[in-house]
Amino acid sequence: MKKLILALLFLLPNAAMALPTAKYTILVVDEQGVPIEGADASISFMRPKSDGWGGKPSFVAGKTDKDGLYTGQGATQQYGVYGASAKGYYGTSFKYNGFTGVSGILGFRKWQPWNPTLKVVLKKIKNPIPMYAYYVNKVDIPKIDEVIGYDLKKHDWVSPYGKGIISDLRFKLEDDFVDNNNYKTTLTLNFSNGEDGLQKFLTESVGSRLLSNHKAPLSYYQNTLIQKKSKEGNNRRVTTYKVGDNTNYYFRVRCAEDDLESCLYGKMYGNIEFSATTISFKYFLNPSQGDTNVEFDPKRNLFKKLKNKITTP
Repeated sequence: MKKLILALLFLLPNAAMALPTAKYTILVVDEQGVPIEGADASISFMRPKSDGWGGKPSFVAGKTDKDGLYTGQGATQQYGVYGASAKGYYGTSFKYNGFTGVSGILGFRKWQPWNPTLKVVLKKIKNPIPMYAYYVNKVDIPKIDEVIGYDLKKHDWVSPYGKGIISDLRFKLEDDFVDNNNYKTTLTLNFSNGEDGLQKFLTESVGSRLLSNHKAPLSYYQNTLIQKKSKEGNNRRVTTYKVGDNTNYYFRVRCAEDDLESCLYGKMYGNIEFSATTISFKYFLNPSQGDTNVEFDPKRNLFKKLKNKITTP
């Protein structure tokens, strides 16, 4: 046995540095759980760079079989990314870091669990539409301690602070600042009409390119959202939200009283972020009254000549 091990080590001079092998099977299905044959599946295995920090991926790819399955394997340092795409569907990818340990002898090690089946659900491309899509990126709030309207169709504050006409969103920023260790900042968002409002939905950090559902819901909208951040002395900063916590929102605006067919529906990707002077959020607004479709066609943004183009559907 010792001679065999020595022989293996001779054949693998870098065996001490050899990475364990991982193996996955990807199951690609549609939203009804039906397997998709012929989907383009891929797996990347992360390997360390020869120098410096970080890693570099090694890819394997192929087509799913009649049962929607594709299997691939490769050496990896700790995690991998897997995903799939198919004609008529939005591409989807996930990061896998579900290893529980390594088995096997030096030079022939395997990550466990070995060959887990990982499901990838592809959302169908149904009816992408033109929308008003815009990224409000660290825009100055014109005045503190005052309710100021924002017009989503004009992507601007309402008069006298901008070219906006209708207050779709009504923001109020209150800032009680003493110094960098003692402050309290509150952002309040409310809406102009009783049926207007927003509704939170969560997504995975990676997944389908279409983060939202195809359509916004018809009910359970809240008319007010309050976000806070504060710090007292040497205590840690306290916030009611986290940047990048996978929070998103559906919303509706311009609703006439007792007439939901008059509403304009939309969505926000990411949380509404703010500082003591600025605000940031990314929104998509369907211009058609009563239409809950929020599946955006990035090639048909109703805002033209934008510096920061929105490429997500």
